[in-house]
Amino acid sequence: MNPFDVSYLELDSAVRAGRVDAVDVAHEVGASAASLGVPLHEVLDRVERAFDGLEPSFAMVRGVAVAWAETSRALQLEESCEDPLTQLSTVPHLRHSLDALYRGAIRDDTTVSDRHGLVVVELPRQLGHALESTLHAVDVSVALRTAFPGDEVIAQLSPRRFCVLADRDRLDQPTLNLVTILLRRTFESPPPRVWLELLPPVAQDVTWVLDALTG
Repeated sequence: MNPFDVSYLELDSAVRAGRVDAVDVAHEVGASAASLGVPLHEVLDRVERAFDGLEPSFAMVRGVAVAWAETSRALQLEESCEDPLTQLSTVPHLRHSLDALYRGAIRDDTTVSDRHGLVVVELPRQLGHALESTLHAVDVSVALRTAFPGDEVIAQLSPRRFCVLADRDRLDQPTLNLVTILLRRTFESPPPRVWLELLPPVAQDVTWVLDALTG
């Protein structure tokens, strides 16, 4: 029996017994279904059957759908260099781009930290659901791509943190001010934090920088 079938039987039992943790079980149903590639409409059909002809509660349907969507998106990101919803690069793609810069610096006898840097954006802590976080990420993506319309790598580091890998000559104060202005059009109060993160001189220390930014 696969994880989806197991979690569905648990949901069926929870619904019939009127257990208070039924919504939590619904999350497991959605997540396990997504991990196995079960389409969402099939998952919702199974949930409806668990209610034996009655209408499932909104919280139950939402729990299943959100868990299914979040798990599906996470699996998709593992196989992609870019989030198709936000157009933002993934952390592995950012790391790959940084590795390429450091290899090129060794070949050309130059220093990456002298030529490149990271603009980091951090959104304020806010309570919200996954869809709201995605919409915020889209807003950040649009603002950063407006300020950096070239081939810069624009990545999402965490739900609240983003960065741009760009040439140092593009990381001047007027550009940072532009980023701040564009972001404040959407995020008024409290405003996002924007700062310049210097890259380490050697590739071995990049992991520490990314761990700190993604943590």
